[in-house]
Amino acid sequence: MTTPAIPQAGSSPVLAPPLQRWQAWQALGHDLESLLLQPRAQPDFLSRIQALARTLDRLMVEDDNLGVFEAIRISPDKLARYGVLHSLHTAVVAWLVASRKEWSVERRRVLVQAALTMNIAVTSLQTTLALQPGGMQPGQQAQMRQHPLEGMRLLQSLGVGDEEWLDAVAQHHEQPKGKGYPMGLETCSEMADVLRTCDVFCAKMSPRAGRVALLSPTAAAAIFRHRSANYFGATVVTTLGLYPPGSLVALGSGEQAMVLRRTPNPHGPLVAMLTDPSGQPLPAPQPAVAGTARVAKVRGPGQDAGLAGLFPPEVVLAASA
Repeated sequence: MTTPAIPQAGSSPVLAPPLQRWQAWQALGHDLESLLLQPRAQPDFLSRIQALARTLDRLMVEDDNLGVFEAIRISPDKLARYGVLHSLHTAVVAWLVASRKEWSVERRRVLVQAALTMNIAVTSLQTTLALQPGGMQPGQQAQMRQHPLEGMRLLQSLGVGDEEWLDAVAQHHEQPKGKGYPMGLETCSEMADVLRTCDVFCAKMSPRAGRVALLSPTAAAAIFRHRSANYFGATVVTTLGLYPPGSLVALGSGEQAMVLRRTPNPHGPLVAMLTDPSGQPLPAPQPAVAGTARVAKVRGPGQDAGLAGLFPPEVVLAASA
């Protein structure tokens, strides 16, 4: 099977829809970066973050598998841009939960805005911590414990007045029975409960200095048991499945592959095969639906995280174009 050609720099061909949308996701991430790293330098912060939330909503409506691929795939810049990308990826998973729960479009967008800005007070610090071996220093720990309230105050100063948005940011680390922080609340808002659950899941799926990302079934099992008054951990698992797009899987016949799209069969997603049955890299990713007569079903998670960077994401996605 021939892999579609990737346009060269300087050319302006019409891209296949998955590649067009992939470029839109990358632009969204870079626009978000300027807002989160220097929020006070943005006189139009509120209107711009609302516009980014609308863009994310549109991209997810058009192709939510691609949004999940962006959130789950291990990329070379995931640590260097952790503070920004973690908020973006949490927003993707939160969008899925809100859609599964049939929230209104307006409320879903408020949730996305809250997810994008939940760590606005510590965006740079989060990247520092992701790259830092060992635990937090006392000063860093104090900043992290107060960042929900500091983030709420910063958002207020930037013109945010939506109470549900502000409460979600202020309460997204609170837990049932007062076990969270910074206020030790017995209960938190529904939106904060979604944020905390999706925040924890995305953190488990991301590498840190000295720690590899959890395999998707392991992260799914952990988030399923996560303390949520509304059982949103179960919603995350049932929506994403055990092998979400962007995750590496091993096929029963030995090939290593990356998931591109979910299907009704949890062991039969659309994948891009990266290696042959002996583990040797293929010249180009080969698309296939696992669990069919031609291709074995998924046996389990892929064990070689290095395969995630074997091909550029544009090449992997072109296999399904």
